[in-house]
Amino acid sequence: MLHKIETAYNSGKEEHSKEIIREAVENYGRIAVACSFGKDSMATVLLAREVHPEIPVFSIMTVFKPEETFEYLVKMNELLNLNVTVYMVARDVPPVLKENGIEVRLLPAGRFEKDCSELEMVYGKRIYEVAPDRCCELLKVEPAKEAVKNFDAWVCGLRNTEGRTRKDYKEIEFRGLVKVNPILNWTEEEVWKYLEAKGVELHPWYNLVFPDGRRVRSLGCEPCTVPVYGWQEEREGRWNGTSKCGGECGIHTRRLK
Repeated sequence: MLHKIETAYNSGKEEHSKEIIREAVENYGRIAVACSFGKDSMATVLLAREVHPEIPVFSIMTVFKPEETFEYLVKMNELLNLNVTVYMVARDVPPVLKENGIEVRLLPAGRFEKDCSELEMVYGKRIYEVAPDRCCELLKVEPAKEAVKNFDAWVCGLRNTEGRTRKDYKEIEFRGLVKVNPILNWTEEEVWKYLEAKGVELHPWYNLVFPDGRRVRSLGCEPCTVPVYGWQEEREGRWNGTSKCGGECGIHTRRLK
């Protein structure tokens, strides 16, 4: 594994995170855990499954996700017996998901395709270049609303040290739908070390090191993810070159229910 952290992950934080999940499971009858298959999501899924082995897992995928993400999803779904349900705005199920029997709930793609076409005609650029907020609204926020509509609460891997937009979140948030952030106070290093201790293989993009020392530290859609230096905040590699750089897709800032 690429990320060698000398100190062990904080077992006290692990137990605190599990307690948060345990209380949420007890307090909210219908609860699920979201997984993007990035490092923080994987840590959160492992914690949640140790507390509640049958907790449902859902994932929001987009047509712009790298092929490696779909392949990694398939691998982790099998190894960890996640039984993940994927929500996705698209005409067709990605071949690797279809071939491996992943449950994919396709959502209508008409509005997205219409906006893409109109923006390309006007600006000659892709939707994620000129209207990244609209792109995320259609491909991530709307599917997330569909994914959680039958739940009372959801668990996610948000951390407040990831970037400037995540400083003020709480471990439990009430916005119609309860959002549980069990690893909110974990550091990036603690996440790496936890995954290493659990023997969980990383998404292959995390193991890439560029000649100048940059690496991917926050994983999103392929055109909106770039490597960053160690001294930068993790999310500075998201939506680089747009007005949305380092920001949010909207899943954590919009009411989902």
